[in-house]
Amino acid sequence: MIIDIGLTQKYPSLRGRFARSNPSEIFCEIASPKSGLAMTLVRKSYDNLKLIIPFLIPYTIYLFFFSSCRKEAGHPSWDVDVLAPLVKSTLTINNIIPDSLLQQNTDNSLDIVYQSSLYSFSVDSLFQIPTATIDTAYWLPFPIFLSQLSTIVPATTDETKNTQGGAELTDVILRSGTIEIMLRSQVKSMIDFTYKILSAKDPFGNVFNKTFRIPAATSATDGVYTATFDLSGYKLDLTGLSGNKVNTITSYYNAIISPAPFGDTVTIQPYDSVVISNKFIDIVPQYAKGYFGHTVSNIGPDSTNFSLFNHIIDGTLQLEDIDVGFSIENSIGADARVTIDTLSSINTRTGSTILLAHSIIGAPVNLNRAVDNNGNVTSSTYSISFNPSNSNIKQFVENLPNKISYLMDLEINPLGNVSGSNDFVYYDKLMKTQLNMAIPLSLIANNLTLADTLDFKMDKSAAHVNSGTLYLYAENGFPFTAEAQLYLMNDNFTIVDSLISAPNAILAPQLDANFICAGKRLTKLAIPLDEDKLQLLKNIKKMYIKMKYNTAGQPNYVKIYSFYEMNVKLVGDFNYTVGK
Repeated sequence: MIIDIGLTQKYPSLRGRFARSNPSEIFCEIASPKSGLAMTLVRKSYDNLKLIIPFLIPYTIYLFFFSSCRKEAGHPSWDVDVLAPLVKSTLTINNIIPDSLLQQNTDNSLDIVYQSSLYSFSVDSLFQIPTATIDTAYWLPFPIFLSQLSTIVPATTDETKNTQGGAELTDVILRSGTIEIMLRSQVKSMIDFTYKILSAKDPFGNVFNKTFRIPAATSATDGVYTATFDLSGYKLDLTGLSGNKVNTITSYYNAIISPAPFGDTVTIQPYDSVVISNKFIDIVPQYAKGYFGHTVSNIGPDSTNFSLFNHIIDGTLQLEDIDVGFSIENSIGADARVTIDTLSSINTRTGSTILLAHSIIGAPVNLNRAVDNNGNVTSSTYSISFNPSNSNIKQFVENLPNKISYLMDLEINPLGNVSGSNDFVYYDKLMKTQLNMAIPLSLIANNLTLADTLDFKMDKSAAHVNSGTLYLYAENGFPFTAEAQLYLMNDNFTIVDSLISAPNAILAPQLDANFICAGKRLTKLAIPLDEDKLQLLKNIKKMYIKMKYNTAGQPNYVKIYSFYEMNVKLVGDFNYTVGK
């Protein structure tokens, strides 16, 4: 897109053009054949051209005066007036709604397609691997004299059973987590302690096997050794030595007197002890198998953010039709029963809450267990559709919620251990609920106001602009009137002034008998910039933008089509000082 500046008739010594090379840059080339001077500029444009355009005109003024006059000693200055187009662009519905949310129909009408996760279950909903400290102590009830390398704690194999919140687990693969080991000795000699977790193997099949040297105790303090080890990727066999137990950790340990530098004999006093404590920390399973128990959990009341209407701050929206698919996907190898007690649309801006009215509310939904084929999980899914004929979903969405609240009950294995302890779960394959919305853009908007705050920084080259006016020419091909306002904000996000004065409405075109736009309608808006506002523009760093929409043809619904567009041209008329 090329825009000829059009100054050559009045100023033959100046040639220039503005171009938009891509959606994120504005290209400016200004040259003077007479003087041989030229300047090429590339400036990042603002994301939203319909709201504000960078000040490129000072460069034009600068080159014009460089080509018209030669500056003499003393640095004289001139005040000049220049009128020039700044930018030209075509806006489509994609400038208001992202492409990713739009779906085009065969008649070129558009739907908003939006997905929102309601609740994602976690492994904690099924069971929790305990992190309690496990202490094992060994002591002698009588004095004994031992030399170096003598056994002080004989080889011992131990089984420790943990509770898993009602679950009976046989196999676990750890995604992450650590074990913290602390050894405490009252023996007045260094001790070499070997500790194995026979039921834990790393990804290469090696048993967890560590040997530690505990410092010698003194008459005042015990000898203490601590260490932490990463268990990520370890496989846990929780069936014990017999292979038919559950939730059982099997360990092995022994200890000997460390080699002493001079071969000293060590005296073990009565009831001197060696204690090992281990604690599992932040254990997250990647995979688990067993029987997850029969449990009933209450989920909520809680809420999730709903971002579709985040930028709407005022007004109402009426929709001609809407369809919302609701799904529960079970990727857990356990039967489940879900009951949705309440589902609510919450608009925190207005304080309005709409409860969903549908037959699913309060009715149990049974979900079959998923099927595991060597890590390829086939999920079980329950789906239902909310539409205006079977629910109040239209009012639910027209409430323009920014939060969806819910209260649910989750029952795992309602029929008991029907799998024969073959329940399974993967870390990234759990249970989730989702809303899938299809909203035809056939609507009525009444003072529907969108707002956003943007970063703003005026180019330093505009420092010598004294005053001026921006003229916005808008050829509107959308079936709505749009009122625009730009507010200047200080560092505390307080509005200090506005840019656009009334009238500030971009008017809607006429509609035909089918409520389709019959061409475009031209509106011209003037944005005066006096010295005070220019000074504010040079100092502020934030700008607050508001757009208010009202659809034409009310009380009829109007559709938004893919071919609708608005042609926008911005022209600057500035007084500028050159030579300061």
